[in-house]
Amino acid sequence: MAYQFSLSRYYVTPENDEKLEAFSDASGDSRQTLIMQYTRGWLGRNRVYYTQLAILDLRKREISASEWVQIVLGEGFKGLPPYKNPILEDEVSKDPLAHIILPDGVLEKQSNYFALTRQNYLLLRTAIHFDGSSATRFISKIIHEHLIRNWDSLYAAQVVAETSNDWLKGE
Repeated sequence: MAYQFSLSRYYVTPENDEKLEAFSDASGDSRQTLIMQYTRGWLGRNRVYYTQLAILDLRKREISASEWVQIVLGEGFKGLPPYKNPILEDEVSKDPLAHIILPDGVLEKQSNYFALTRQNYLLLRTAIHFDGSSATRFISKIIHEHLIRNWDSLYAAQVVAETSNDWLKGE
C-alpha cells in the first residue's frame, strides 16, 4: 500500500527550476513525479544509513519496532515517547546530505504530495527528523543534490535532443 507524503512546497534555484521545467517538458513527467523519483532514488542509495538511524531511534526510546512504525505512520516523530537513553554524537555517522546547502535566491514552488512505499515513507520521516530541518528543506536539498550530480550525465543530452539532431552526428 502506498503512503502519501505531503509536501506543500519546495525550494529550487532558478537554474534548477529551468532544468526541472525543461526535463518535465521533454519527458512528459510532471515535476511532482520527478521529485518523487529523486526522493525514492535518494532513499534507495542511502537506505542502510537511514535504516540504521531508525533502529537507533527506536532502541533509544526503548519501544518495539511495531510500536515505532505505528506511531511514526500515524503521528510522525512528534508522537513518539521521549528517549529513555540519549543518542550520543558518535552513534550517528555523517549525514550524506550534510554537504548540500541551498544557496541564496531560491524560488518557492508549490507542491502537493507523492506516493512512497511504507519503508520509504518511514525512512524519509526518519531522515527529516535527524536532519533537523523541515520536510520542505530536506526534499529541496534532495532535488538540489540530484540535479547537481546527474544533470550533465542523465538529463542534458535528452533535453538538447528535443530540438537538435546533432547527437546523431557522432564525435
